[in-house]
Amino acid sequence: MAIYLKIAQQLKNEIHQQYESGDLLPAEQKLASRFQVNRHTVRRAIDELVQDGLIKRFQGLGNQVTQPAIDYSLDNQSCFTYNLSKAGMTLETQVLGCCEETLPYELTKRLTLPNDQKAVMIKTCRSINEQATTLIKHHLFGVTKQVMRGYQSDSLHNFLQEHYQFQATRGKTRLKARMPTFDECQQLQIGRGIPVMEIHSQYYLIESGTLMEYSISVSRSDIFEYSVEP
Repeated sequence: MAIYLKIAQQLKNEIHQQYESGDLLPAEQKLASRFQVNRHTVRRAIDELVQDGLIKRFQGLGNQVTQPAIDYSLDNQSCFTYNLSKAGMTLETQVLGCCEETLPYELTKRLTLPNDQKAVMIKTCRSINEQATTLIKHHLFGVTKQVMRGYQSDSLHNFLQEHYQFQATRGKTRLKARMPTFDECQQLQIGRGIPVMEIHSQYYLIESGTLMEYSISVSRSDIFEYSVEP
């Protein structure tokens, strides 16, 4: 086995046993002295840890141990606010905009809706422990812009239940991985090399079966790990 791979394996074991999320590894020069190799060899070992998602490089700071991915279940009962709060995380929601608009033709075709179908569209940015992680476009049906402008934070579905007595269940969900746009990089504070997960979700009213919401969320792939329940 190549020397840099042996060093990578040794550091990986130490990360699991001795380090916590946010800790910094010793400087590369110190590691080079410890393992009695040149700095280039240490850097190749660190590259392996970065590829495995165990380490992030920060200019001027060093090599930092990453936090474990959040296991988020996509099922009928999944609720962003409730699930993450239950896990002991601090969740904040920032409303970026609220307007009424005609849906794009591609979306009306996908949802089998009239070409001139309107919806109230709310844009939000979700942060976990003060770190922006998810951008969401909520397309809402059967609501008014005047009422929805009152939504400012916390769970959107709780707001809909309180003001409209809406109770919904998740319908079809589509997921795809892609590279982020420039604006998404700015808002999520990530580099262009970190993929995002785009999730299209449909929610239907339990009582009538009509479409209540079509949401498009964009989340950092280095933060979330999704599981789809049967």
